[in-house]
Amino acid sequence: MIFGKSLKQLFRTPVTAALFMVLFAIAAFFVCTGTIIWARNQAAIKTYENVFMTIGTVRQRPTSMEITERWDAFTKDYIRKSAPSYSSIVPPSVLDFDRAGYMLGPEKRPFYGAWRPDLCLWPEDTHYRLNVPFVVEVMPLEDCVPDSPVQVQIKSVLGKSPEYALLPIKAGDVVFLCDHYNDNPQRLYAGKTYLMCLRSNGTHDPQDVYGPVEYVPQAVTFSTQYRPDGTLTEDKITPPAIQEVIDGFYETEDGRHWLEYAGAIYNSYQTVPVLPTNRTQLLLPFYNGTAYVSRGEDITSEEYETGERVCLVSENFAKLNNITPGDTLRLPLYFADYQNAPNDRFPEVDHTTIGGAFEWNIGSPLNADGEPYPVFSDHDYTVKGIYSNMPGTDAAYAMGANTVVIPAASVRESDADNILAYGSMKDTTTTFQIPNGTIETFMKNWLLQGNAELDFTFHDRGYTQLHSGLENMKRISVLFLAIGSAMSLALVFFFCHVFISKNKMRTAIERMLGYTRKQCAASLLSGFLLAAVLAVAVGAAAGIYAEKQIANKLISQQYYDTSFTVGPLGGDGVALKERTPSGLYSPAAGLALLLTTTLVSVVFMRGNVKEEPLKLLGGRKE
Repeated sequence: MIFGKSLKQLFRTPVTAALFMVLFAIAAFFVCTGTIIWARNQAAIKTYENVFMTIGTVRQRPTSMEITERWDAFTKDYIRKSAPSYSSIVPPSVLDFDRAGYMLGPEKRPFYGAWRPDLCLWPEDTHYRLNVPFVVEVMPLEDCVPDSPVQVQIKSVLGKSPEYALLPIKAGDVVFLCDHYNDNPQRLYAGKTYLMCLRSNGTHDPQDVYGPVEYVPQAVTFSTQYRPDGTLTEDKITPPAIQEVIDGFYETEDGRHWLEYAGAIYNSYQTVPVLPTNRTQLLLPFYNGTAYVSRGEDITSEEYETGERVCLVSENFAKLNNITPGDTLRLPLYFADYQNAPNDRFPEVDHTTIGGAFEWNIGSPLNADGEPYPVFSDHDYTVKGIYSNMPGTDAAYAMGANTVVIPAASVRESDADNILAYGSMKDTTTTFQIPNGTIETFMKNWLLQGNAELDFTFHDRGYTQLHSGLENMKRISVLFLAIGSAMSLALVFFFCHVFISKNKMRTAIERMLGYTRKQCAASLLSGFLLAAVLAVAVGAAAGIYAEKQIANKLISQQYYDTSFTVGPLGGDGVALKERTPSGLYSPAAGLALLLTTTLVSVVFMRGNVKEEPLKLLGGRKE
């Protein structure tokens, strides 16, 4: 009876009641939708923080470009080439500045060489062997000047063990020799023996693909040993590219160096590149998804931090040597290269075609004493996982053939006496990790250092653009909540005044008719709150519908491309859906709005029913 009377009184002013319900439903919609957007936005931020990772690479800018000229025996002219030149090498320590905010790094990675002649590094039928340098004694078949291909006989191959069949030539073979890049080659005489380091150069005429292969003498540097600060221990010792072998030659200092050099060159072809790092994801191929752990497991953060002797090996390397996860791999490290990435020395190529080889064009396999570098670290590593490479990988950022990945902290011995090359920071050797969304802050703090010699490149898988969108969504949610909350409070106060405060006379009459205070309170509130419940229900329902539309839009929208990604970012996107906010956010927001409405209306109601009816009626007559 009281409830029906309350509704009847409410709808005595139908326009006002309808206006209240429509406006309050709109306010409820803003509150519920704003809550949903905010909740979804927060869930997305937490999910993406775990999925995304921001790394930076560093490259030192060259101070100038050095123009060099090299003679070409085919064109009979000089070929000009430019190469970057550096007045000095910027040390990695400059990256340790205040407010850098690193999560990992920065690390300027060397790579190590592990000599393992017992392992198979190249398939038996590979043509990769056709393009490697080798030290030989040759004997011209006639007097000649090798400014064009001339025939010489291979008298002996130095440093090559009898069972090692990497080279395509052997003693007794007749090959074509051309001092292709020397504008004034020396005369060679038949019957004399000459020592040189040869390398295949293809055909003399690049267009004549079916012509005979010519071999070219290489410039040799016996030693380029560096100190840890990047300075040479001794001046580079560079012998003539072609030296005549006379009686007693190998007892001379040059002769002994040539023998050591030849042996070390062959050791390099039996060397496994070892790449130390502080996280697998700091290596661009793994970060970009072009390299991924296909069998076994990745090295964990704890194993990196504690320096556990575990490793990752490539799929090809594992197949050639029947290696599986859990096996042990011995890594006797004997040199450190602080200039190049493994792929610069051990390029990944199709083993069925002619490709590159381990090029000692910058470093040398001998130390300052003219001897091979001794092993400085020799330990067994457990194979934690086997990684594969995606086809079509950018060669500049490939892992390198047979590269083994290890925790940097697992090498506890010093490599200070085994550095054969040292160079500037490059994006293939120097990386770091910073928190997501802090690229702009990092660069502002870096610019304060006043150093203009370094270039930074950041990789965040599109997080910056995504985060910008999330921030916009956050602002929208705050705007919706602010509008909805302000509108709701204004409507509640206004209509409580209209439906409750202005009905004191009605309450007085009901009291005179015998209603108790509680009955009067029920009469005042029940209809008003029912209208509020209906309005909030409509607004919440609209919010739920909006939530579904937002969810469908977010699910269908790709914030980053996973087409070529294998691992945590690939697949069906489960990792991104597991934090989807509950559908209860809209009802919860509506319930909070109803509780607020109830509390405010109760306050207004108490002010109404506490008035004495006789006083109100008496005041009206006056």
